[in-house]
Amino acid sequence: MKNSGKWSTLVGCSLSCFIGQLDFAIVNTALPAIESDLTASLVQLQWVINAFILALTTTIVTWGRIGDLWGRRLVNVIGVSLFGAASLCAGLASSVALLICFRAVQGLAAAAIIPSSIALISHAFPPQEKGMAIGIWSGIAGLGMALGPVLGGMFVSFLSWRWVFYINVPIAAISVLITLLFVQESVYENAAKKIDWKGVGLLLIGLLSLIGGLMHAPDWGWDNGKTWGAFGIAILALLWFYRSERHSHNPTIPFALFMNPGFLYSTLAIVCLMFVFTAMLFLIPLYLINIHHEKPYVTGLLLLPITGCIAFASPLIGHLADKISRNVLVLTGMGLYCLSTLMQVRFSPTTSLYVIIGSLVLLGLGWAVARNPATATAIASAPHHLAATAAGVLWTVQNGGGALSIAITGTMFRTIFETSSTPASFLAGYHVAMWFLSAVTFCIGLILLLGAYGRIKKNH
Repeated sequence: MKNSGKWSTLVGCSLSCFIGQLDFAIVNTALPAIESDLTASLVQLQWVINAFILALTTTIVTWGRIGDLWGRRLVNVIGVSLFGAASLCAGLASSVALLICFRAVQGLAAAAIIPSSIALISHAFPPQEKGMAIGIWSGIAGLGMALGPVLGGMFVSFLSWRWVFYINVPIAAISVLITLLFVQESVYENAAKKIDWKGVGLLLIGLLSLIGGLMHAPDWGWDNGKTWGAFGIAILALLWFYRSERHSHNPTIPFALFMNPGFLYSTLAIVCLMFVFTAMLFLIPLYLINIHHEKPYVTGLLLLPITGCIAFASPLIGHLADKISRNVLVLTGMGLYCLSTLMQVRFSPTTSLYVIIGSLVLLGLGWAVARNPATATAIASAPHHLAATAAGVLWTVQNGGGALSIAITGTMFRTIFETSSTPASFLAGYHVAMWFLSAVTFCIGLILLLGAYGRIKKNH
């Protein structure tokens, strides 16, 4: 492939992932405006986030396999086109129910974009340039996450929350045009010919039932038949999924990977990071706008320390990981996470902006310090021929953790807040949620410390 072709591939694929990361970070800033304009309840706001995450979580590995069979270029064009169309429809949504539906379509499209873009870039560049190309791709995607809160705040303040979705449309169109004109098709000839549709369906039913039960239990009642029915379906579907995957020749999640301690502990760390991060991005904008009475654009700027630290500190940590034990970095990042959540336990209507910004910097640094070393350890722990599969499993499991976070933490928060719907009850719910996130981070950190103690000197 000519140089112009490989660089065009990098630009087109980077733009496609840019809008995915932008969308993940931009929507949270708009949640209070969506709540007001569409008269949405807190549980509906939870679904605005979780519909995207669930669709992404349950189909990303399958889209990767479809790309191997049908062609990564074709799947990428389908994914980006669908993402742009769903974004336009989300912006035009006249009800919160429609918005949730189109958010699910966005998640489905993002699941097609991520594996196909990585595969296309890997195919376009020679071995000695793959690392550089993936690094640029990751940096541009990270820039989308960094800009998301700022752009979201600006759109909500000066235009409308609908523009957090409209912004995706022209970027998606440019990405599709570049891909159609300049990117060569890539097909993996040795790809498994069968796709585990049964596993995908069981995972979707199991997670949807579990998360739906957790989110709606306060409304239905914890002793209600609907709640127990949802949990019962979830248990049966997930157990069936586990049994099916153990006997499948092309499983969505090869559970044998978790028999390796390095993969198991690293995945646990990544799930914890995503669990806390997703809950924070959901709750912090609500606090800043409803309790601290910040303008949406100021809220976006205040969230920049989180995403900015992730975007700009992650590459530096990558170099540091060659000199310091990865386990030490992961444990350090978890410690920063715990400090951030403990600081937020004390948030009030009059909390200093310096304290707020400090806690958000710790959150962003914690992610940057821990995420890449944990990922590197997980991939290195997997057999070489399962490296791509391991990456897909990490994406699936971490996003599943994010969906559970919105369900559990969001439900804890609103159960307390909706009892009286006052600023005092909001803060009470917020503080309970932060105590819970602190406890989760501390417990997982302790498990990692005990499990990784004997290997700290080995992993560099």
